Amino acid sequence: LDYPGPNDESVRGQWQAFEEMHSKDGTVDDLAVSNFSANQLDAILVNKDAIKPTVNQLPFSVAYHPEGILDYNAKRDILVQSWSPLSRVLGRFGNTLDAIGKNYGKSAAQVGLRWIVQSG
Repeated sequence: LDYPGPNDESVRGQWQAFEEMHSKDGTVDDLAVSNFSANQLDAILVNKDAIKPTVNQLPFSVAYHPEGILDYNAKRDILVQSWSPLSRVLGRFGNTLDAIGKNYGKSAAQVGLRWIVQSG
């Protein structure tokens, strides 16, 4: 589910449609969300019978890493996948990452991606 919708009721309705696809014939193995905040995930998880998303794809990088979002998802066994992990990083932090990379024989992009991996 790519966009969480304007309110909790919309989120729940969209998620129920995804759950129906999941249950219908078994061709959908996992359900995932994108760009969901903790509050938006709570709109789904408030229903104890809901199928839990396996992945929450978020913008997450050296330049943008919302406080607590990794912990929130981890506590609910939801994997975080970073989309566009280098988009704002190389311009804003390129010199710093480049300097770090030179110490280890790595590129600025490799350093930025490694930071994401080591963050959780």
